Amino acid sequence: MTFCEEPAPKVSVPADFGVELLGDPNHTNISFNLRDNQQIHANSVIVSLNSPVLQRLISDLCFKTIEVDDFQKDAVQCFLEGCYSGRLAKINKGIFRDLNKMAHVFKVNWMEKRCASYYRYLIENIPDKYEFQDLLYLFEEACFAARHLKTDASLNVITSKLNSSASYRKCFVPRYLDENAGNLDDIELNGIIKASQRQPELLVSFVISQLKVGKPELSKEAKFFLQNINISRCFRKNPDLQTSLIEQLDRIESPSTADYKLVLSLYKSCNTVVEKYCSLHNTFNSFNTINKFTEFSDLLEFLKSSPDVKSFNMFFEAVFCWLFNNANSSTKLPTDLSDLILEMMTKNGWRNIASHLVNMLIVDGERFSVFQSFENAIRKCKAVSSDGYEYITSSREYEWEDLLFKENDVEFVTSHYKLSPIEGPCPDNGDCGFIIHITPSKEEDTNVFNIQLLQDPAAYPSHLHLHEDEISIENMHFALEMTFSGKKRLFPVSWYGKPNCNVNGSIWKWGAIYFIDKGETPLGFSDENIDWRWGLGRQAKITPAFLIQRGSST
Repeated sequence: MTFCEEPAPKVSVPADFGVELLGDPNHTNISFNLRDNQQIHANSVIVSLNSPVLQRLISDLCFKTIEVDDFQKDAVQCFLEGCYSGRLAKINKGIFRDLNKMAHVFKVNWMEKRCASYYRYLIENIPDKYEFQDLLYLFEEACFAARHLKTDASLNVITSKLNSSASYRKCFVPRYLDENAGNLDDIELNGIIKASQRQPELLVSFVISQLKVGKPELSKEAKFFLQNINISRCFRKNPDLQTSLIEQLDRIESPSTADYKLVLSLYKSCNTVVEKYCSLHNTFNSFNTINKFTEFSDLLEFLKSSPDVKSFNMFFEAVFCWLFNNANSSTKLPTDLSDLILEMMTKNGWRNIASHLVNMLIVDGERFSVFQSFENAIRKCKAVSSDGYEYITSSREYEWEDLLFKENDVEFVTSHYKLSPIEGPCPDNGDCGFIIHITPSKEEDTNVFNIQLLQDPAAYPSHLHLHEDEISIENMHFALEMTFSGKKRLFPVSWYGKPNCNVNGSIWKWGAIYFIDKGETPLGFSDENIDWRWGLGRQAKITPAFLIQRGSST
């Protein structure tokens, strides 16, 4: 008989090897050379376990010293202590750039994620009494990462934050442009455009001020902004700004051919007809798009890079619907799911999820425990926002047949103050809000059903007006509010396609939402692939609902 022993588990990082051993001459065999002939001694095995780059330098190329004189001593110390302890205990704003770069250069994946978490922590904890320098630091670090580390993740996060708040934009954008005019590269200019997406008049005003001073000509920044911002939308909101810009452009005496073409295109854009309606971002994605995945890890990989996933709310709904249809008591989620979620949020520039969406969805039965694990992972990375969204429902509830089969203009009333507290009450007459136009479904052609935002301010009735800078398809998330078991619940629709009927038109459903009475069998659907359903009855009533990202939420 041969004795068989279980293999020992491989060492995985991050791990605590004992930071007190760093620099101990009895345990070190590799030197990191700093500026001014300083050195930090470390153990080659420990640093190699953390970094495949260091492992190759040490094991394959027999390096005994590693040159790190490009980095601050404190950053190198924090990097090595991190390799030893599995923690970045001494990370701070002063060494963040060098530490982040070291993690990237030496491919210490877990440390890169921690640096991303720290950056996001700084974003979410901007001081209440912030100053220009607070925002400048965050923006410059993000531009550095985009330029040298070839990642836009941090830039997506800071520009989303700046774009979310009028006070941030007014504090940062004009001064940044004034102090850096003539020295900005494309990364910085693109960042400023993203940061000003909801207030492009800041950029047009900058162009006008440049043209007024000195020789009237288009600078690099002026050309970049005028070519890449939604100039027609800006002019609709600010007709005086349009007049002022045209006056300054007329002063250019001898424009180049390229400048002449640009000015001509601007004249044309002044007369652009506004599309009356615009389709929502989070509707009508097919359930088969996500249900085809049998493994949760494959679903995550798809959602991480799919252009259809416009926000964290949509990501959340995709996972929820997949779990609702596929999970059971034996379903296990990745132990590092919080890290994976945070990585996706940072990479895609997603803002936190709306707490209403988490709290008002229905979860029961054997799927409850696995969904609870998913919710816990989201809350662990502090990705649920209780005040970053305004929850708005339609002025009345609808019989489901009226909503699906009749053409409707559904009004939603809110207040400018609720959407943008920092900017204060709205000075205009009437209510603030928006209108959703519903094109009804037909039994013979269910594909005609559509839900669109009325985005032309001129088409609004006198009692209601639209704030384009606060309400647009980019910051709207649609759901259905219904009463289920005596409680108001939200039903997700992002991944449930369009409402459709069975072969003889006797039963209608919208994804997993079936308008059937108790005891009825939902048969005869050509796309039947949903194992779990909500049966809401033929008398079910629906209240259309929206989660609107607050424009000045901090």
